[in-house]
Amino acid sequence: MAGKTVGEHMTPVAYSVGDDQTLAEVGFRMQELDVRHLPVMRGSKLVGIVSERDVALLKARTNAHLDELRVSDAMTRDPYRVASSTPLADVARVMAEHRYGAVVIVDDDLLRGIFTTTDGMRVLAELAAG
Repeated sequence: MAGKTVGEHMTPVAYSVGDDQTLAEVGFRMQELDVRHLPVMRGSKLVGIVSERDVALLKARTNAHLDELRVSDAMTRDPYRVASSTPLADVARVMAEHRYGAVVIVDDDLLRGIFTTTDGMRVLAELAAG
């Protein structure tokens, strides 16, 4: 991994959600895109990240329907974020230490991508294959 940056292995952001959207909308979008994490925006500002797990945990704690709950109810505020030039080894170390499932890639306040544990496994498979 020496010399590799997180930007070289991130998944470019295909979609983000607003913090005022319903969890039903987010669940549909995650299924449609076949993803487990989505960046959460308020206008052009990154305000959080929401995962399938966040949605499931909130759903288990409440009797409310997903169309009654908002992303802001379930999201992780102020997510771990790094620049695309951050060394991949540093990102992997922090993700493992804090058990983060994803990191948001932001350059000059512009959302660029996301790096998840799945992306990390792809990198590991490449390294193992030689």
